[in-house]
Amino acid sequence: MDLFVFGTLLHVPLLKVVSGDVDVSRRIIWAARPGYSVSRVEGQVFPVMHADPNGVAEGVIVQGLDDVALARLDYYEQAFDYQRIEFTVFDQNEQPRNVTAYVPPLDRWQPSEPWDREGWIASHGELTTLTALEAMGVMDSKTADQMGRVYPMMMVRAASRLRAEKTPKTNSFGRSDVSVIERTNAYTGFCNLDDVDLKFRRFDGLMSAPVNRTVFVGADCAIVLPYDPVRDRVLLVEQFRVGAYMRGDPNPWTVEPVAGIIDAGEDPEQAARREAEEEAGIILREMRCVSASYPSPGSTTEHFYVYVGITDLPDGSEGLGGKLSEAEDIRSHLMDWADFDRALSAGDFRMMPLIVAGQWLSRNRESLRASA
Repeated sequence: MDLFVFGTLLHVPLLKVVSGDVDVSRRIIWAARPGYSVSRVEGQVFPVMHADPNGVAEGVIVQGLDDVALARLDYYEQAFDYQRIEFTVFDQNEQPRNVTAYVPPLDRWQPSEPWDREGWIASHGELTTLTALEAMGVMDSKTADQMGRVYPMMMVRAASRLRAEKTPKTNSFGRSDVSVIERTNAYTGFCNLDDVDLKFRRFDGLMSAPVNRTVFVGADCAIVLPYDPVRDRVLLVEQFRVGAYMRGDPNPWTVEPVAGIIDAGEDPEQAARREAEEEAGIILREMRCVSASYPSPGSTTEHFYVYVGITDLPDGSEGLGGKLSEAEDIRSHLMDWADFDRALSAGDFRMMPLIVAGQWLSRNRESLRASA
């Protein structure tokens, strides 16, 4: 039976990726379902079709999809608990057509204002399409439910990639000087582990012999050192870090700046401000960019946006924080500048972003205090 599409799959590049049908745009005709409307879901960016006596839900009929394409579409939609149901729409010739469409469980979502399809495509179309490429790539290894659970991190990785693509090219060599022979995914979850065989341009102008690399595919992160220039003190947080534990470190609780993953739809400053509230309960007044840099580009895609955040840190600002839903258990500490500077100079801190932010603050502290 033909498929009626009324939501995000109206974005043809996304429909092509999910269905696997590169000619899917040739199968599309306009259609509508009277007595229904398409509205944005309250608190979300995607739409829902809902009963509306005065409404007309517009969309398209996708004709002639084969079993493979329908299986792919079912997999993608079932990851979000959507199922296909049957009903009748009217095509562009006002003829009734029996179709199926993907809908969520009854009353799961609350509709708000009419959905702005073009606005969604402009703000989320490219991101969602890139995310779908990874999501459909695990169809043979993960159930739809398993894929749905890691989809938010897939979207974070896609947002990181799009952010990277906007970086101005400054080197003589670029991406065109790399030839990928084969790339395989060894693991997909909160992070990815990819294995890649490639050749790259050497400085003598020749291409290298094939090399094999394993890459930890992580996410862009925002990191901020909160500083009160009036009281001349900083705030640090302490929490358990499994990486330090797995290395064998006897001190797996680490002291560090506020930090967190940049969610899809956020910019780095927004993420830093959100994390400061979640982890330490503080509001940042101003942000000073320290660096945007890779911690270890030989083995990971992670990219850090490091800031010093200007804030108020009165006595009693310490406490416990973090999101219980993310198993975070975070304790914050106030440090007067003199104590922080001594620890920084003595090499007592073990977190590279903290050292970078601390050194920047050391160089710029007097001007921050003078303007406070």
